[in-house]
Parts: sequence; C-alpha cells; structure tokens
Amino acid sequence: MEDREFLMIPGPVSVDDEILEALALPVRAHYGDDWTRLYKHAASSMREVFKTSGDVHLVFGSGMAGVEMCIASVLSPGDEVLIPSNGLFGDRMVEVATANRLQVHTFHPGLAEAITAAQVRAALAEHPGVRAVCIVHHETSVGILNEVEGICRAAREHGALAIVDGISSVAGVPFEMDAWGADLCVTVANKCIGGAIGVAPVAAGPRALAALDDGRPKAAGWYLNLATWRRYTELWGDWHPHPTTIPTNVIEAFDLALIRLLEEGVDNRCRRLAAARDRVRDGLEEMGFEMLAPISVASPVTTAAFGLPGMDVSDYLEWLLKNHRIRIGGGLGELRGRLFRVGHMGRAAEPEAIDRYLRATADYVENAGLTGAGRKG
Repeated sequence: MEDREFLMIPGPVSVDDEILEALALPVRAHYGDDWTRLYKHAASSMREVFKTSGDVHLVFGSGMAGVEMCIASVLSPGDEVLIPSNGLFGDRMVEVATANRLQVHTFHPGLAEAITAAQVRAALAEHPGVRAVCIVHHETSVGILNEVEGICRAAREHGALAIVDGISSVAGVPFEMDAWGADLCVTVANKCIGGAIGVAPVAAGPRALAALDDGRPKAAGWYLNLATWRRYTELWGDWHPHPTTIPTNVIEAFDLALIRLLEEGVDNRCRRLAAARDRVRDGLEEMGFEMLAPISVASPVTTAAFGLPGMDVSDYLEWLLKNHRIRIGGGLGELRGRLFRVGHMGRAAEPEAIDRYLRATADYVENAGLTGAGRKG
C-alpha cells in the first residue's frame, strides 16, 4: 500500500486511484450544457442509490450540512421533533434541531442497543404534537444500526415526517427510501459510495416537498434550504441546476464513483461490505476481542470492539499508524480509551487490506503480551 496513511475508519475513505485522478483534471465551469448533463447524471444515479423517485440535490458541504438542510427546510421554529439517540451523531441531530429553534424530545437506549420502532411509537404517544422524527440509520460512534424501516412507518402512522441521516449507511446498508416511507434522507460521497469529500446528496419525497410549500415560515436560511435548491433547479435547470458555484472536480469524481457503484450493484456492494465486516469481526474475536454490539444490531460497515484487558487502546492506534500506516478510529465520548472502531467502506473492504490489518493487530497483541477477552466494564 502507498506510504500515505490508509484509512480504515468509519469514513472518510481511501478511494480508488481512478477517482483520485478525476480530482486532478482541469477545472471545468459549473454551468453549461456539458456540466448540466454531468450533474443531472449524478443526481439520477443517486435516485437509484436512494431507491427513490423524489428530488435529489447534490449539496456542496458536509453530511451535517445536509442534516441541517433536511431538518430546517420543512420545520418551523417552535415545532416539536422527536430525535432518539444512541450515540454522538444522534446527539448532533439534537444540537442541529435545537440551534434551529425547534422543540426537541429525545430518549437514549442502553449501551449497544438499537433504537427500535416500538420505542419511537411509545415516545410519539407521549408527545402527540411531534411533526417530524429524525433518526440516524447507522450510528458510527458505536457501530450499530437502528430500526429505520419500522421507525419511518411509525412516523408516518403518527402523521409526522421521517428524516433519515443515511450518511454512513446509504450504498453500504440496505435502504429503500420510497418503500420504507422516508421523507428526507442525506448521505455523503465519502463513505459507502467511495467518493471524495465535499458532496452531501439530499433526497426529498412528496410529503417533504409538500411541507416546503405549506405556507409556514421555516427555520432554514437561504443556502441550506431545500426550497432554494428546488427553485434554482426549476428556473435554471437547463444550464445551472443549483444555486451556487459547486466544486466541479469533486462532482466529476463523485459521478465516476457512482458509475462504479451501479456497475457493481448497490445490493452487491452491501453484501461485499457486510462480508468484510464479518471477516474483521471473526478475526478480532479469534484474538480474544469482545465486540460492543451483538451481530443482530451490528453495523455491516463499522466494527466497534473493546480493548483487551490491560491494553492501551491509544497506544494500539498510534502503533498501527506509525508502523503500518493504517488509521482506525478510537472510541468517542465515554468510550474513549476503551473502544476502537474499524470501517469497512471504500478500499478498507478489500481482502488484502483486511488481512494486513488483522496481521498487524495479531503482532501487536503478541508483542504486548496481551491475552484474554476484552470487556465492557
């Protein structure tokens, strides 16, 4: 592998060379016939990935920019929202909603527990005024999948919008926006899709679009506002289908990543990343590591494991990076120093990468004289 650090974190990812080469092409204009065809091709490809017939916009920004757009575009200051959280990124959705002057209701399941549809239904019964349910599909801080399909159904039954953070799941975990009844979803180029940083595709279904036009003043400003993007798509769609200048090279690389994804097939990509997870999980368990999440709720694209007894997790992370140029993630918040996280997105899912990581970890365990099972305590 190259001398540059190799990313086996839960995103961003190390990307294929041909996608990197697209980033180095001469800069092109962000308008005109050729550009518009490219942009619309990428947006159409994302409809296939989201599995939606709704609107898709390729927002220039981070995943959290897309989250803010989804929440603020369809809700008004003072609206009640339900945002259950089982990790850092659920907590971040709470922060975004609070910053946009929404009234937030939340709850937290136990460590290593998924958020379930039954829990959401119970919370909605307690808070009948909730207008939207916001949920993280794949909580990367703990490597757990939440019951998004059932949660979307519960929100719809309540008459609330279902807003999904699919940043670390779309294209790597089964997700069907229309069939599941999600109204808004955001993902990013630089995780399961395997592209470069800088694009946060946002998809909006008919109920979300109706909420844009319901006459109520929204929390959103101008840029992170779906109404703005939709207006420019309608007015300038034949030559400039977005409101501002966006990074043309990043979109060009993104379009290539989508071409490769659809050639492989989204369902095949999901199976391949899940197989990578299983190989890493099995290899670590053979060395005595204990996983944070049982396989029933474990993410197919991130593995979270506890350090072995007596293991200095920070030293292990530094040793992997210094000696093998492999970067994996550490624990976040209260799990810092107790947990490490391995991503299975992008090139990190390659069998050669997994074998190299497991061999390096086995060497560390042996050299440090570590034995026995990891523990949650």
